[in-house]
Amino acid sequence: MVQQYEDNDVQQAHDRVFDQGRSVPEQCFPPGMAEVQFSEVIQTLKAIVGNDHVHTGESLLHFSDPFSPHTENFPSAAICPGSVEEIGKILALANRIHLPLWTISRGKNLGYGGPSPRVGGSVILSLYRMNRILEVNEKGAYAVVEPGVTFFDLYNYCRDRKLAVWPSAPAIAWGSVIGNTLDRGFGYTAHGDHHNHICGMEVILPDGEIIRTGQWAVDNSRSAFACKAGFGPQVDGLFLQSNLGIVTKLGIWVQPQPETTMSVCLDMDDLEDLEDLIEILAELRRDDIIQNDPAIFNIFRRISRLGPRHQVYPGPGAIPEEVVKGIMKEQGWGYWKTWFSFYGTKEMVLSRLAITQETVTRISPRSRLSYKLFEGQDGEKVDPTTIPAEWQPTNAGVPTIRFASTIDYNTPPGGHGGHVDFSPILPFDGKLTLKWFKEVTDIHRQHGFDSFVGGHAFAKHSVLIHMVLFNRMDKDQMNSAKALWHDLAAKAKEYGLTNYRTHLDYMGELLTTDLPSPLLLVFWLVTFPGEQKIDKLWLDVVQDSYNFNNNAYRRFVETLKDSMDPNGILSPGKSGIWPKAYRDLRQREVDAGMLKTADKLCGSPWTARARKAVFGWTRLMFSARVRDILPGRDSYNLT
Repeated sequence: MVQQYEDNDVQQAHDRVFDQGRSVPEQCFPPGMAEVQFSEVIQTLKAIVGNDHVHTGESLLHFSDPFSPHTENFPSAAICPGSVEEIGKILALANRIHLPLWTISRGKNLGYGGPSPRVGGSVILSLYRMNRILEVNEKGAYAVVEPGVTFFDLYNYCRDRKLAVWPSAPAIAWGSVIGNTLDRGFGYTAHGDHHNHICGMEVILPDGEIIRTGQWAVDNSRSAFACKAGFGPQVDGLFLQSNLGIVTKLGIWVQPQPETTMSVCLDMDDLEDLEDLIEILAELRRDDIIQNDPAIFNIFRRISRLGPRHQVYPGPGAIPEEVVKGIMKEQGWGYWKTWFSFYGTKEMVLSRLAITQETVTRISPRSRLSYKLFEGQDGEKVDPTTIPAEWQPTNAGVPTIRFASTIDYNTPPGGHGGHVDFSPILPFDGKLTLKWFKEVTDIHRQHGFDSFVGGHAFAKHSVLIHMVLFNRMDKDQMNSAKALWHDLAAKAKEYGLTNYRTHLDYMGELLTTDLPSPLLLVFWLVTFPGEQKIDKLWLDVVQDSYNFNNNAYRRFVETLKDSMDPNGILSPGKSGIWPKAYRDLRQREVDAGMLKTADKLCGSPWTARARKAVFGWTRLMFSARVRDILPGRDSYNLT
């Protein structure tokens, strides 16, 4: 066991997810490295950080995706530095021997690949030991933290010192403040859109150079965390979802503790009410009435609170609509439930409530609005711990791990839960959102899954997080989950939508087709429109969707990557950004997918020669099609 948390409850929750039902695959090594050299590397790393902070063998379960059956992305080792100085020494070694590192903070990016690397055999660079809270400034309403600081840590620090601020926390608060923020994660206070409240970074670049951003780049600046802007280009965004540097310190604004808050719940009865829901939230966000980012849940989130799914419905496939309606009637639930909050003086809060009531009544008079006011006592600010669990204390920054139980929702006795998320960004357009949701609900049902949604409404857009929950001990169900994800990606392409975040497995993957014969494969390759074929075959899905001017955005970022990280040591392949040293993996992934297709089509009694022939023809046709569609584009190196 790797002890990553001081809190026993959080550590036990971590162990349940990362340990149970898993085993370590055969030892792998960094690309191009033999076992003898790898052993020498491990000894060198131990000399830098100490024997106890370099992990191999069973310990690597804590540094890999607990939900994935794939071993291709398993790390060779994990190293856990305790300081910037140690990181610098690790980078110097990595540059010298071309060792790929995969940087994580706490590794809780669950549903999106967790701590696993994109390139198998990479060494995990885990920053969980760097867990200092450097400053929380009550008057300036900001915090400065290192990567290992969790949301629990920051909350408890502020509570213990009676600081009148509310740091934001996500639904499951065991993760890193920095890690979540850099991945554009979110929480539930008025400052819940975390990356938009960054106020300065310290970053160590691949060559070991250390930079600071914004006003923090000025020595002894009195405005270091008061103003985001620096002078000249604003570079903070280059380090979000990025492999261009390692963020070792982060300033982030936190919400001042108000004297009054109100938790508000909007219930809507029918699936079709989603259109009105989005229009209500759009108007209230546009007019700055709602101050935090509302959380949207559909009926399956509420059903999951009743216990494991098999206790609610033991049958196969998606829960039938008549059963869902029966549960809704029995429990007195609507299909949609949305939470948001108001903050400030009592007069301000009540004014916001009145406007919200008028808006809801005008747009959707059948909807039900409930609310509860919480005030500070004896002239004090409101205490967030006085907000009961049923009134959404996360909107006041109170962290929890109780929602971690959702992971096991779709798991029978003896199974172990997992999930993969599909998270498209949608504009505030009620008709479009309803149309999208109805179509993807049908897709979920076709693959045997409930359409489980937890969404967020930001200032100008919403994100609907489609959680595909499965039993990771059930190979067939996991294959169905993967097929569902691909179909959701294809549907998103039709809508012109893309994800705000994606799973490691889908940062770059080739889809293996279910075509029944080599003849149909040839027919498919020759007759399908080329652009559609690329969408079906080459799934560097999310990065590929930024396709203006032949993916000029990616080519620009990869130019930066090659300049800043010429040896390609930092997180190669993260977010679909590949350094030159690893760009040939795109071709290898294409080839691997073609071989899988050939295996499926040409298994017994087909001969190896037939398999090779189908693979060769497939690769030839695919490469030719790419050349036809994308003239002059050589970043894929397909030919």
